[in-house]
Parts: sequence; C-alpha cells; structure tokens
Amino acid sequence: MTSIADDPGRRARKRIQMLAHLAETAARLFDAHGYEAVTMEQIAAEADVAKRTLYNHFPTKEAVLAHWLEGELERDLAHLQRDVARRKTFASRIACVLDASAAWCEQHPVYLLAYLRHRFLSIGVAEAESGSDIALVWKQLIVAGQQAGELNGALCADQLATWFHHLYLAAMLRWLNVPGLSLKREFQAVARLFVEGAKA
Repeated sequence: MTSIADDPGRRARKRIQMLAHLAETAARLFDAHGYEAVTMEQIAAEADVAKRTLYNHFPTKEAVLAHWLEGELERDLAHLQRDVARRKTFASRIACVLDASAAWCEQHPVYLLAYLRHRFLSIGVAEAESGSDIALVWKQLIVAGQQAGELNGALCADQLATWFHHLYLAAMLRWLNVPGLSLKREFQAVARLFVEGAKA
C-alpha cells in the first residue's frame, strides 16, 4: 500500500508549486532591484527556503528566469488565442503574435537577453519543461496556412516552423545588438520574408 507521502502525483504537484513559488519570488526581486543585482541567495531568502532547495530546483539564476518567462509566455499565448482566431490570414495571425511579442520584449530587454543567453547555452542539454514553446505556435499557424492554401503544403510544417523560429530569434538578436531598431519592424520584415518564401 502506497502512503500519501509517496504518491508520485502529489510529489509532482508539490514540485510544480515550489517551482512557481521560486520563479514568482525571483520575478518580484528582479522587478524591484534589477535582474543583474539579484543573487540566488537573495531569491532563497525571500522565498524562505534553504539555498540547497533553490539549487535543487534551479541550478542558476538564468534557469529561474527562464522558468518564469516560459510561464509568462504560456499565459500570454493563452490570452492571445481569441485575437489570433479572429484574424483571417496567416500573415495577419502571425503579425498578431509578433506584435504582442515585440511589445513584451521592448518592455523587458534585460530579461530577454539573459533568457536567450541561457537558452542558447542550454541547447542539447535540457528541453523546456512546459509545452509553451512559441515554436509550437508557429507550427500551428503554418499548418492552418497550408490548409487554407496560403502556404505551400508540399513543405514540411515542422521544418517551416523551425525556419520561422530562427528568423524570429535572429530579429530579436539584431534588435538587442543594434541600437535604435524597432523590434516590431524587424518582426514585420522577417514575416514578409517568410511568407514570400513559403507561399503556395
């Protein structure tokens, strides 16, 4: 007979709750003191957990930030679904997501840079734990565009989504590294390039 304490579902729920608590605590500290100034020790103290507990859940401050940002992304994408669904074309749907992304990124460039650095350094090491990766949204929109005859149905949707995601990341990196650029305009340019290259 399995005791309640040994219930794997309960352990998983407690882990999810702890991850959320730590990430939300860190986000409050980042907002209050700036991302660079906050230490893992401060996060542990503010969350009222031992440093070991924090490090058991997140090996680095960047990993805490990544978890929080991915939760934000998941919520934001859920809120965008209705707006995206009202759009009639692939180009207008992708623009809806890109405009929202640009607005968020322009408000949080320091977080974005740290997040991208963490993700690029983690390639091949760990996958995002949530299913909220924006690349999945690109694939869904591309499949719908192919089904509507707007995009070439002979091309693999997974491959197109990967290519579009690389264009998306390239636009963000260019915006982060070239002062004075508009991220919204950078996204518009890569969307045009993609649509022209992938249209039916």
